[in-house]
Amino acid sequence: MIGRNALCACAAAGLLLCGQPGIAALAGHHAATPDARFAAAFAEVDKWVAAKAFPGAVLAVGQHGRIIALKAFGRMSVAEGAPPMPADAIFDMASLTKVVATTSAAAILYDRGKLDLDAPVMRYLPEFAGTTGHDRITVRHLLTHSSGLKPSGVFWSKAKDRQGILAQIYALPASDAPGAVYKYQDFNIILIGEIVARISGQPLDRFVRREVFGPLGMTDTGFNPRPSARIVPTEQDDVLRHALVRGVVHDENAYLMGGVAGHAGLFSTARDLAKLAQMYLNGGTYRGKRLLRAGTVALFRSAQGIPADSSRALGWDMPPGAGWAGPLASRHAIMHTGFTGTSIYIDPDRDAFVILLTNRVNPTRDNLLINQARPAIHSAVLEALDKGK
Repeated sequence: MIGRNALCACAAAGLLLCGQPGIAALAGHHAATPDARFAAAFAEVDKWVAAKAFPGAVLAVGQHGRIIALKAFGRMSVAEGAPPMPADAIFDMASLTKVVATTSAAAILYDRGKLDLDAPVMRYLPEFAGTTGHDRITVRHLLTHSSGLKPSGVFWSKAKDRQGILAQIYALPASDAPGAVYKYQDFNIILIGEIVARISGQPLDRFVRREVFGPLGMTDTGFNPRPSARIVPTEQDDVLRHALVRGVVHDENAYLMGGVAGHAGLFSTARDLAKLAQMYLNGGTYRGKRLLRAGTVALFRSAQGIPADSSRALGWDMPPGAGWAGPLASRHAIMHTGFTGTSIYIDPDRDAFVILLTNRVNPTRDNLLINQARPAIHSAVLEALDKGK
């Protein structure tokens, strides 16, 4: 475990991600010489820790197949005497689950010819049939958040378990024509997670462990993690759990669904996410293993134009629709955020990625300073990368 504010950076001792035989591993107990390029970016993160935007954070930056910066900041929680944030801290990914797990799973099934993006959802989920307008909603509409489905209140407040949540989603009214309106909604990707399970014949968590996380060597990534001192606490929940949430999913719907859902429930580390980001930059390969064809990666990271003014790719968001990545973000980048304070940014133009993990909901979700911190931090990182050209 890397100690407080320990930094592993610089080309000579960084983690190689390009997948060449005999590559070096990141020396977890060896601090490399800090890369001066990122001094301003690190200072920016420190500034937001001091401003109490989040108790602590881990920032990972990679370029050209190598992690060039991996640094922890602050502490694991706001509690007095909380330990320093370790660089291998395990965070609740929140909505990063949508892209890291569920979208990647959908891409694999599409790649194998088992998922038709333009098939009606009810082909895979017969329970989705029977409501006016549902027959016109396709898998692609779900992945682009253009299904037209209208929310019907807070699911978890009217359910006791997974089936209670799903029953409400299957019966949602279609208020807009599919493809006509973009509206980001968790239930679109919850349905994708259920489709993955139906096609594969196994729960989403088992499928992604075998087909994504295992091949990539993402050993700290999964749903319903085992207890560990490295897991970062999230919110003090005085409504549903009546406890400080730690080691179980923060999202209430995912919690009632047993901790495994298409939209939330995944836990991971910055180092593990770096492997997935590199796979996307490599066009579907990692360490000599091909998970996806290059054409599939290109498709899933391309804006779909559904509707015409939307910047959504398949599952992923893209600039300029999301201002959180800052004005220097590449328009070809794919990215996503998580409610708990997580984000991933993958930039093919710079051949780089930026992963920022925080627990900004500790101790309460009412702290919204992350909305200012994210663009400031990303701008500082991207500026540093551009200076290093």
